[in-house]
Amino acid sequence: MPHYQVYFDTVEGEKKYDVDFGDDETIEQVLRDIVGELSERGHVIRGLAVSDLKVIWGGREGRELDLSRTLPEQGVRPNDVLRVLSEVYEGGGTLRRDRIEKEWTFLSRLAERNPEYVEMCDRVSSPVEEVFRVRLHRSPGIEGLAGRSMRRRDVHTLRLAFTRFYPEMPIECYVEEPLFHPNVKPQSGFVCLWEQANTRDTVIQALARTQAIAAYRMVNTRSVHQMNRDAAAWYQSVAVPQNLVPLTWDELRVFDLRDGQFRWLEPGRQLAASTRARLN
Repeated sequence: MPHYQVYFDTVEGEKKYDVDFGDDETIEQVLRDIVGELSERGHVIRGLAVSDLKVIWGGREGRELDLSRTLPEQGVRPNDVLRVLSEVYEGGGTLRRDRIEKEWTFLSRLAERNPEYVEMCDRVSSPVEEVFRVRLHRSPGIEGLAGRSMRRRDVHTLRLAFTRFYPEMPIECYVEEPLFHPNVKPQSGFVCLWEQANTRDTVIQALARTQAIAAYRMVNTRSVHQMNRDAAAWYQSVAVPQNLVPLTWDELRVFDLRDGQFRWLEPGRQLAASTRARLN
């Protein structure tokens, strides 16, 4: 199978691999496999979750290729140099603003698919951060304990903050009402969402994780992630032994079914790994 030299614009910088492309395979078909395999190797293409990939033949200033066609159809020869990058990362200083606008679009999509769960409240900008205020409905959580009883609440007002260092720093989430959970800091309402931050993390994942945390479908008891040691002790000694949690298994809908096709609301998640290795 023909080999091509491909440079990938990843978060860590450019990574070069020799990649196998079949003469009868479209670029898009091969990209699905490549992106998944890159992820398994610990590499993430810049902007993958919020923009479309493109392939350039002949360097950054070269010709953009048609992803729906094969390489030979477009005159590309074996061992030629290709570059895979994301549209949003061209234009320099607009990266943060573009990413935040994409996240607002993602939030709108999520609210449209989940009108009974997600309410968009407002959006506030300041010199140090951009904040989306969102309200989760019909999402049970524990406000606190009253003796042996749990005080439950089904509505949570969230602040999703994009700091001045976003997207290098992840989305921060704060809940305005008390939420008794090992991964929620009582003093500030900070919700520890990410075990390991990734630039592909989106507002959709942030809301889905927050809902899961509120319902005790997600609990991280590792000490570095414990924000409330009393809640962690209660979870391990009372809630789990007595089967008090999770409170629900209802989840936000983060996909669409279009023409019989399953599609995630986040375009980057469409790309799945293949069992066939292509990178050399």
